[in-house]
Amino acid sequence: MGLVKKAATTAAAEPSAERRDTERDLDGLLAQLRSVDAEQRRRAALDLAGVGEAVPALLSAARGERQPVVRDAVLTTLVAHDLPEVARELAGWLGDDDAVRRNAAVLTLQAMPNGAAAVLDELLTTGDVRVRTLAVMVLSALPHPGVPDWLEVVVDADADENVVAAAVDAAQQLEDGLARQLATAAAARFPANPYLRFLATLAAGAR
Repeated sequence: MGLVKKAATTAAAEPSAERRDTERDLDGLLAQLRSVDAEQRRRAALDLAGVGEAVPALLSAARGERQPVVRDAVLTTLVAHDLPEVARELAGWLGDDDAVRRNAAVLTLQAMPNGAAAVLDELLTTGDVRVRTLAVMVLSALPHPGVPDWLEVVVDADADENVVAAAVDAAQQLEDGLARQLATAAAARFPANPYLRFLATLAAGAR
């Protein structure tokens, strides 16, 4: 996941003996997470890795953070917890007007199989077409055994041709047999859609 790797690489590059300006206990790190200095907030977010008690504060920090490098650090720490409450927060970002936040949510959810599983049913049936499309993007790289079933439901039931096409595209990245099945079903549902016809032809040729 690009977002998490980026922040993790930054953390690894810091000298291990580097002194922190704030006490390393939980209270000190939570106070540092609210610092006016972006670098102090970034360091605190990374230092809170593995601290379950810090999840609520990290969620609050992620919600209000406007510095991308700090937000990446916060999400890098949160993703390791893979909790439904973290996924629910990120699910709310998928409808955000800020494209950077939407993309960050997609990338982070893709690295949270357990948390994402707790919110995907709702995301895939919401009335917001953009959110459904982004939820399919999450599925395209989610390491979860239920992904084929979710994609099949989208292709069989979603009323929007573009969402269905996104699901077929995602299936092509997973397995040829699934791609053929879903592309054929999608083209049958929307026979006038040239892109879906193309995907069905492409999948048939991959035998």
